[in-house]
Amino acid sequence: MEEEYGDFPKNAIGTMIRKMLTMLDEHEIGPKLSVCYNFVLKHEALLTNVPEPVKNNDRAAQLRQQGNRLYLAKRYAKALEKYNESICYAEAGSDQLAIGYANRSAIYFEQGEYEFALLNIRLARDHNYPEKLMGKLSAREMNCRMKIDEGLAKDNVPCPRLGINVEVNPKIPFLAKGIGMKHYSGSGRGLVAERNFKAGDVILDEKTILSV
Repeated sequence: MEEEYGDFPKNAIGTMIRKMLTMLDEHEIGPKLSVCYNFVLKHEALLTNVPEPVKNNDRAAQLRQQGNRLYLAKRYAKALEKYNESICYAEAGSDQLAIGYANRSAIYFEQGEYEFALLNIRLARDHNYPEKLMGKLSAREMNCRMKIDEGLAKDNVPCPRLGINVEVNPKIPFLAKGIGMKHYSGSGRGLVAERNFKAGDVILDEKTILSV
């Protein structure tokens, strides 16, 4: 088997590849995988000597504008590619780099990737994002946090609002019947259960006024 597919390194990666080829051999996929592996070994220099793009703000701006047009056309995946390229070409410390991050945050927001959007908003701020554009960026940040708080981030299932599922107090409809008010010396008033409740009983339905 090993002679047929060539020599693999005697490490965890080599062991994994040999096992994979053994599993896939009956489906005639193994030989093709081996050819690819040997090709990579033969042309390793092509993968390790890839030149980095020369930093150029003009090129960065051009790519970003292309991304903007794609964004307006709602072609978000293609727009993201252009923004990524723009960031690669943008010169360190330039507003082109900061604006590239900000534009990329807009893509992630539209795709429901609110955590990634927040990360790019922070990167934009850390790289001298223009003050005159900061209002729009701050509004996007606030919207991201609201979406996350609502459980609407991508791959998150929104949590439905839980209402009171036991008999309510006829005088206080947002409070369960059997919950009373008691005054504690030194600490003031507080709610107290006047009857037994089961695990899972919702005894209070009140909107939050502050979140962290």
